[in-house]
Amino acid sequence: MVRNLRAKIADSDHNAAMLYAGIDEAGYGPLLGPLCVGCSAWQIDGSDDIAAPPDLWKRMKTSVCRKARDRQGRIAINDSKQLKGTGAGGRHPLADIERGVLAVLCAIHGAPCTTDTDVFDRLGSAAPPDSEPWYAGRVPLPCACDAPHLSLGASMLRRSLENAGIRLDGLHCAAVDAGPINDAARRGAVKSSLPWTLVMQHAHRLRAAPGGSLLRVAVDRQGGRMRHVAELLREFPNDRLTIEREDETESRYRLVGPLGVLVISFTVDAEAVHLPVALASMTAKYVRELWMQRLNRFFTSRVEGLEPTAGYVTDGRRFMDRIRPALDRDGIDCTRLVRSI
Repeated sequence: MVRNLRAKIADSDHNAAMLYAGIDEAGYGPLLGPLCVGCSAWQIDGSDDIAAPPDLWKRMKTSVCRKARDRQGRIAINDSKQLKGTGAGGRHPLADIERGVLAVLCAIHGAPCTTDTDVFDRLGSAAPPDSEPWYAGRVPLPCACDAPHLSLGASMLRRSLENAGIRLDGLHCAAVDAGPINDAARRGAVKSSLPWTLVMQHAHRLRAAPGGSLLRVAVDRQGGRMRHVAELLREFPNDRLTIEREDETESRYRLVGPLGVLVISFTVDAEAVHLPVALASMTAKYVRELWMQRLNRFFTSRVEGLEPTAGYVTDGRRFMDRIRPALDRDGIDCTRLVRSI
């Protein structure tokens, strides 16, 4: 039955719409703030090879590019580490990341995001927990780029997608904070299992979505892991798995089962190869930065002269030392704020 299903789908590849998705994370290493895993998905008609999806930078070259500075005013989509600025010349470090994410959300939903709550609602499970006081209150948007420039980018993107015959199927982000991370650690979870769990949440959601019967998922390789057969078989027990490639640069697998065909790859520097991964990287980074804006706003209002933090280990420890009296005064449980793994 699996063989027949595979043949049937292979025969219809020229007419089928492939769902081409990319997944990437931000915030794996920090002491403070969430681990975020973003996902972008695109519907592409008549793909010839599910293992080698088209170059979306080329297909949408009238509206997107890789570089932060573009004379044509196109939207930069690239690895978030390549797009985050230094703040030189008074330009906000998040300007290009924010413009890309908000322009895409506006193109999908038809209306701009005016607060970070709008972003979280449109991205799915990306909102900070209401139970933690340091995440209270909305952040007005945009905070790093100007609204007219953002609106122009969204309109440009919509026209480009229509002309290229591509549909932006969705943009999502999953986020998990210190409290749940520490709870998982007490149950025996190891750090490397955290991003995998969120990646697989995205993969299952995509597989079950309309149009997910021909699914190509690209994931940035994390931690140097090369083999994923055992984990994938646990996640998709009703599928037949074929190893297409396992080497130093990419691990790629084909799964065929009742829900259709899934080709999933784990690639070194996937953001440079797959536009959907680059956009997922930007989304994860942007969500994390919005969470950290709320956290910094809360504590800088309580500790005079406190410098904000990005939450990474060395500076996170500096930040924790400075806010310790405020934590004691407010009775804040540090196990809900500081990650143990």
